[in-house]
Amino acid sequence: MAILKNGVKRIGFPILFFSFVWILFRYPGNVWIGYGSVSFLVFLGILLERFLPFEKEWNKKDSDQKSDFVFFLIQPILGPLTGSLVAVATIGLMKYFEISSPDLQNTTLIFQVVLGMSLSGLIPYWLHRFAHVGGGFFWRAHAIHHSPKKLYWMNAFRSHPFNTIWNTAGLLLPSVILGLHTDAVLIVGLLNNFVSIYNHMNIDFRLGFLNTIFNMNELHRWHHSEIPSEGNHNYSSGAFVIWDIIFGSYFLPSKKMNSDSVGLFKPEAYPSESLIKQFLFPICKCS
Repeated sequence: MAILKNGVKRIGFPILFFSFVWILFRYPGNVWIGYGSVSFLVFLGILLERFLPFEKEWNKKDSDQKSDFVFFLIQPILGPLTGSLVAVATIGLMKYFEISSPDLQNTTLIFQVVLGMSLSGLIPYWLHRFAHVGGGFFWRAHAIHHSPKKLYWMNAFRSHPFNTIWNTAGLLLPSVILGLHTDAVLIVGLLNNFVSIYNHMNIDFRLGFLNTIFNMNELHRWHHSEIPSEGNHNYSSGAFVIWDIIFGSYFLPSKKMNSDSVGLFKPEAYPSESLIKQFLFPICKCS
């Protein structure tokens, strides 16, 4: 069993990620297979949280799980709806102002996906970083994501609607502006979603040098630290950490993260007991 667990720690994520990549390229544009596969992988990840947890205590139920379920119901609806509206509006504006996309018609699907994956995280990176550093409305809308004292798969869905809207728009805009094929846009979105869910999971993956490529949980946990010098790093929102490396916010110390240090910088200012106040918090600052 120890050998199996150690193997899953080291190569579990690469196997899952590249298996998903193979499926998406084998059936490009197939929404049912794409979303069905990511749903299956999420279910598998939930099982891995029990088999190989980073912190066993995080698998226990707590008071946040009722509100987590509310966000879990909202995000799968709001995200795609926002993406569709952003795509239609962006294409409409580009036509109105006679702005042409680059001619990528003769490029391969894999080139378009790599290009889309690399650029999709740029706008969300700066929006995310500004929320942490600038504070104000953007931080209050983002704080709901940091309020839990643990990390597990549902944290990925715990996002204020405002935060979901600007993050989805930022992730999608480069692909739409570049005029990527719809198959490429779907693959980019699904891979980003897959990694964004998995990097919040309570799984003790050890990626080694792959932590300089993938925005996974061994790296992303530090972003959820309640200690500002640790939490104000690793802002990447997509699958890759390229923008953290380029802009100097990459943070992965050699020590193991203290599982008790997850949460908000100033939890006393956040309305943690009321879901309604959490939704209103960005606007009314109610606590």
